[in-house]
Amino acid sequence: MKNICVDAGNTLIKIALSEESAILSVVSFSCEDINGLMKYIGSLPKVDNCILSRVGFVNQAIIDALMLKSEHFMELTADTPIPFSNHYQTPETLGKDRLAAIAGAYSLFPDNDILVIDAGTALTIDFIDKNGNYLGGNISPGLNMRFKALHDYTEKLPLLSQTDEFQLLGKCTESAIVSGIQFGMIFEVNKYIDHFVKKNEHLVKILTGGDRFFLENKIEHSIFAEPNLVFIGLDYIIEFNRKR
Repeated sequence: MKNICVDAGNTLIKIALSEESAILSVVSFSCEDINGLMKYIGSLPKVDNCILSRVGFVNQAIIDALMLKSEHFMELTADTPIPFSNHYQTPETLGKDRLAAIAGAYSLFPDNDILVIDAGTALTIDFIDKNGNYLGGNISPGLNMRFKALHDYTEKLPLLSQTDEFQLLGKCTESAIVSGIQFGMIFEVNKYIDHFVKKNEHLVKILTGGDRFFLENKIEHSIFAEPNLVFIGLDYIIEFNRKR
């Protein structure tokens, strides 16, 4: 069975092609690159299913093209049947990328307590227990957002970006910003993991998102890095609904 999984964010639209639950390819486009998206979708083979996850507006022409490429089209919403119990009090406000990442984690490690760490535009921490109960999560600014906020909300601090050259204590304003932001995120993630590991030493920790490369070697516990977690989850949701 071939599927198309689409993760439409605020700046990028990512399209994955899967077959028999394996992710074959992932391609990213700017949300503004309508022509490029249409050309790529036109090159895709006809598939059995297509699922769309979006956090904002997607041009209707893109949706129509995806519908033409699939026998069955679905959009992930708060009402879509999912393979776990969602205890979020406002499911309609839960980001669909978070929902898909949780589904992906659950499909990879069923019967385990799982902490999902998504280091993207925002840093999200989500927890699903071994009985398939999603119990909630937290949201804080992502790495680039922290750099931008420090610049935008002060008069004199420069706009900097992530670097691998940093130390615990900065020796000038620039290094103080870099160290403060980067160690702040490292300490934040490690403290979350410490807290949950104390409750379950067999906790599965999964890291995904664009900034996973920055965090991957700075986490004090063993962790499973999966760049395609959202697509694995979208594919799993297709399969779950197909069997219903």
